[in-house]
Amino acid sequence: MAGIKKTPKLRYDGRYYVANFYRPDGKRSMVSFGPKGERTESEIYALFSKWWELYEQQPHKVLSFNTPYEAVKELINPSNTYTITELMEKYKAYAKRTTNKVSSNEKHPNFAFIDRVEQYLLPFKEWPIKDFGPDELFAVQKALQAYRYGTDKKQKRYTRRGINDTINWLRRIWKWGMGRSLVSPEQVQSLEEVKPLRIGTTEAPDNPRRNRVTEQEFEKVLTHLSSVVSDMLKLIWHTGMRPNEICIMRPCDILRDKDQCWLYIPGRDQSPVGKHKTMRFNRVRVIPLAGECQDILNRRISDFKSKEYIFSPTDAVQELIQQKSEQRITPLSCGNKPGSNRKEHPMIKPGENYDHNTLRRACQRACKRAGVETFTPYDLRRSLATRTRAQLGKEAAKVLLGHTSTVTTDIYLLDEVQEAMKVANQLASSD
Repeated sequence: MAGIKKTPKLRYDGRYYVANFYRPDGKRSMVSFGPKGERTESEIYALFSKWWELYEQQPHKVLSFNTPYEAVKELINPSNTYTITELMEKYKAYAKRTTNKVSSNEKHPNFAFIDRVEQYLLPFKEWPIKDFGPDELFAVQKALQAYRYGTDKKQKRYTRRGINDTINWLRRIWKWGMGRSLVSPEQVQSLEEVKPLRIGTTEAPDNPRRNRVTEQEFEKVLTHLSSVVSDMLKLIWHTGMRPNEICIMRPCDILRDKDQCWLYIPGRDQSPVGKHKTMRFNRVRVIPLAGECQDILNRRISDFKSKEYIFSPTDAVQELIQQKSEQRITPLSCGNKPGSNRKEHPMIKPGENYDHNTLRRACQRACKRAGVETFTPYDLRRSLATRTRAQLGKEAAKVLLGHTSTVTTDIYLLDEVQEAMKVANQLASSD
């Protein structure tokens, strides 16, 4: 009696990925899936699995094609269906047309997630969209958890939140395709079966949120910064403005109609509502400047009509050079004279203004030098939100931070703790 035919195994013979199988006439044959490096290993294994599934259903038709890639493409992709690659290309074109540019002229953060989704869909790129279901989405989620990047000494992983955001972006792309009749509503609904990762149910790390920065910690860090960066962080500490808003601050953006409180409107000459994160809601972003904020700006600004950036890396470099000159031990008659070892046309020059990344790195380096738990400029914004909420309430914190609703403000606050403290104080006063 003839034995049961086993599923062939894909193997690497030193040059090609091949698999031995039996033809319909009983003869043994071999099929090649190409050399190593031409495609990723995951792509090759995914295609082999699909090729064998098709071969068991219609072997003669599969063998009529020159390559297994051609067979899979022609048999599982009729002319009236779209592949995952086509869906991604259409969505990326749509995203490029509709996504606003970020104020720092860098790549929009949304495209980082779109690129990541496309990267993890590579094993399925030639698949029809209808064949991608919950099992395939779960495999993508597992791959995101297993991925490691960075150096061998310091390997990093995607965080739990980053993985959940990536999966949500994939679902968003499928929903967009449903609106264009590329994806069926049933398939979009089926992808909801894959649940997001919860705390305690996965090995994916969570980035712990920094506790509120105390005034003592803040003052200690300021001593390890240049006066330029120090003044920038002080303004964030007192106003809660976003790091990018302090980086693009110009004298012409400041209204001084009232002496007690000035108003800073980022990019007020570039659109009727200025240039800021929430400008798409047709809202003006107004940042009040009073007290110490005005003292800092008066020291920095000589012409309030100027369109030059207030805080310039060039000023910080000049300050560093001046400090080194004052600390010089070698007599001026020996060694290099001040300015003699400067290049006339250096390849690297200080920029016109800081961006949020350079400001963050400067703050983190100062934290290490000061021996303080590392914090970022955004943590200063969160600290102000907590102080304002404790003294004036949630609505005051929302207005100061420039949020459209208190739901967004809750991200910055320990809402449950604040409410618990409020209840406890009321109970204590009633006893």
